Amino acid sequence: MMKHFYILSMVFSILMTVSCASKYRPDLKGKNRSAERIKLVKNFATDYFAKCEKQDYSEFQGYKMDVNLKNKLSPESFKKSCEYYDSRYGTITIGELSEAKSNYSPKDFLDYFIFRAKASKSDSVQAVRVNIYRDNNMLERISIPRYRASKSKR
Repeated sequence: MMKHFYILSMVFSILMTVSCASKYRPDLKGKNRSAERIKLVKNFATDYFAKCEKQDYSEFQGYKMDVNLKNKLSPESFKKSCEYYDSRYGTITIGELSEAKSNYSPKDFLDYFIFRAKASKSDSVQAVRVNIYRDNNMLERISIPRYRASKSKR
C-alpha cells in the first residue's frame, strides 16, 4: 500500500512540474527583447560557430562575457568544444530567433534567446540557446538544447 502511495505521489509531482513549467519561463517583452539585444546574441552565436568552422580559437573581441564563459572560451577549451561539435554535428548555421524567455523568479537575472539552427551532419540540432544577463548584457552561456525549437509567435 505504501509503495502505491509513493508511486502515485511521484507521478503527481512530475505532472505538476510539467504543467506549471511554462509559467516560470514567460516570453521576454519590452526593452529586454530589443532588436539590439537580439542582434548582439545572434552575432555572438554566429561568430562562435564561424570561428569553429575556421578553426580560429583566438579570443572573442567586442563581447562582454562572464568569467565562466571566458574560461570556457580559452583557446584549449574552445578548441575541444569545437572539435566535439564538428565531429558530432558538422557545420552549424544559426537561423532566426525562435524564442526569447525569462525566468519568472526575481532571483534569476538571465534571459534566454533561442535561435533555430541547422547542422550539416545531424538533424538532431534544432536550436542554439544563448543566455545573457538582463542588467548588463553580459553573455553567460551558449549551448545546443536537447529539445526542438518551437514556432515563433511573433
